[in-house]
Amino acid sequence: MTALMKPATSNWSRILRRRTTMTKPRKSQPARRLLTFAEPRLRFGFEQLLEDPKDGLMMFGPPKKLHGIHYGVIGTPDGIRQFEAWAAKIKQAVPADPKVGSSITYPGFEAVFRTAWDDAPRVKIEVDPDELNSKVKLTDPHQRVYDTVELFSKPIIRWVEEEDPKVALWFVVVPEEVWKLCRPRSIISKAEGVAPEVALSHSKAIALLEEPDLFDEANVAAEKHLFENHFHNQLKAKLLGCEAITQLVRQTTIAPHEYLNSKGERSRKMQDDATVAWNLTTGVYYKAGEKPWTLADIRDGVCYIGLVFKRTNNPLEAKEACCGAQMFLHTGEGIVFKGAVGQWASDKFGEYHLSEEKAEDIVRRCVEAYKNLHNRQPPREVFIHGRTRFNRDEIKGFRKGAPDGTSVTGIQVLRPNDLKLFREGRKAVLRGLALKVDQRNAFVWSAGYVPHLRTYPGREVPTPLKVKIVFGDTKLEQVIADILALTKVNFNTCIFNDGLPVTLRFADDIGEILTAIPDVTSKPLPFRHYL
Repeated sequence: MTALMKPATSNWSRILRRRTTMTKPRKSQPARRLLTFAEPRLRFGFEQLLEDPKDGLMMFGPPKKLHGIHYGVIGTPDGIRQFEAWAAKIKQAVPADPKVGSSITYPGFEAVFRTAWDDAPRVKIEVDPDELNSKVKLTDPHQRVYDTVELFSKPIIRWVEEEDPKVALWFVVVPEEVWKLCRPRSIISKAEGVAPEVALSHSKAIALLEEPDLFDEANVAAEKHLFENHFHNQLKAKLLGCEAITQLVRQTTIAPHEYLNSKGERSRKMQDDATVAWNLTTGVYYKAGEKPWTLADIRDGVCYIGLVFKRTNNPLEAKEACCGAQMFLHTGEGIVFKGAVGQWASDKFGEYHLSEEKAEDIVRRCVEAYKNLHNRQPPREVFIHGRTRFNRDEIKGFRKGAPDGTSVTGIQVLRPNDLKLFREGRKAVLRGLALKVDQRNAFVWSAGYVPHLRTYPGREVPTPLKVKIVFGDTKLEQVIADILALTKVNFNTCIFNDGLPVTLRFADDIGEILTAIPDVTSKPLPFRHYL
C-alpha cells in the first residue's frame, strides 16, 4: 500500500501527555516528528476510487452487482408487519435529519446498490406471541434464553434443511422484551416472572452436570446452563450448522414511532432514520453475498489473520478457552476458522497463548483457504494481528505453518489509553497521524479529525492504537498503512472509517459466538455468518 508521509506541520501542538511515572529524568533525546498517512481509498463500480463509502455508493454503486436479494423474515405478527413497512420504506429515499449534522439522505436501496429490492419477503415465519411471552418470562436466565432462542432457531433450521424456496438471509425481528430480558445480567421481577418446570440455580445445575440426576428433565434443564444466556450470540451459534445468515433488527429500530415515552419522544436514543437505513442496508448487501466496496491500494498476495480468544462456558475448566482466526484478503473477503479448545488462558488476565502445534495449524488452515480462492497460489505475505504478545512457541508455529516463500509478520495492536495528543485550536488531531517510537513500535491515530467530513466523528479526545511488530521484517510504515486501510472494511455499517482494523474489530463478538453453545461447528465459514 502506498502511504504519504511527511513531518507534521507547525500548527500541531507538541504536547504529548504520558500517564506514566518516571523514576528519574531521562537524558535529552532527539525530537520525534509526527508522520501523516494518506487516507486509504476504496474501489467502487466502474473501477472508481474514492475515500468515502457513501459518496462511492451514491455515484458509482458497488464493484459487483447482485441480481436481486431474496430474504426471509421471522418474528411475531406485529414484528413482521413493522418489518414489511420498513422494507417498503427503504426502497424509497429516506431524507436526512436536518437536526443531525452527520445525517445524509439515503437515496433508496436500488439507487445505492444497483440491485432489485423486494419489499415483501419471500418467506415469512410467525412466532406465537403467547408462547414467546411464556418463554421470555422464565425466572431462570439460562432456561429463559435457551427456550426463547429455540422459538426462532428451530423454524429457520427446519426451513433451510427441508423447504423451498431458499433465501440469501433471514431477518430476525426482535421484540423489545426479548432484547431486554435475554442478555447477560438481565433480571425479571418475581411478580412478572414465570417459574420453569424444573427450577435450578446455576450452582445446582453445575453440580448436576458432574453427577446427573435420576430424572432426565432435571439433566436437560442443567445442560441449558452450558449455553451463554445471550439471545444474539446463542442464535448465531445455533444457526452456524445449517449456514443460515441472519440480520437481527429490533422492533424499536424499524418502527421507532410506535414506541414513544410519556413525552411523545422515541423510547430509546438511536440514530436518525437515514443513517439507520445506510447502516442496515450496507450490512444486508454484504450478507446477501457481495461486498459494497473493496480496498483500492492494498497489495495483492497479502493475507491478514486476526486471532480471537474467548474463555469457554465450561465451569470445570477455569483456563479453558477457544481460539479462532479471522482471515481477511485484500478484497475485504473474510473467513472465520474455529481453532482448538484448550488451556490457552494464562495467569495474567486477558492473555492467551497457543501451543506451537496449534499455532502452526491455524496458519496452515488459513493459507490453504487462501490457495482455494487464488488458483492454488499461496500468499506472499501473512500478517497476524493479536492483542497479546506472541511467545516463542507461537512464533515458531506460525512460521512453520507458512509455506516456503511466504513471509510471516506478527503484529500486536492495543489501545492502551496512556497517550494523548492535542492539537492547537478546537479541532481534534488528524486521523492518520503516527508517532514512530522506533523501527518496530508506533502510536497510530486511526480515529481523529477527517478533512473530507469536516469533523471528528467522536466525542472524546482520540486515543491512538499502539502498534508493535513482534516478529517479522516488514517495515513499520507498511504495517501502519495496512492497519489504517483495514479500518475501512467494516461492512456491518456504512461509515467513513472504524477505530480498529477489521481483523480485531469483531474479535470479541466472534469469540462470544464461538463459545455461546457447547458444540459450535468447526467448519470454516464466511465472516458474514458472524455479523
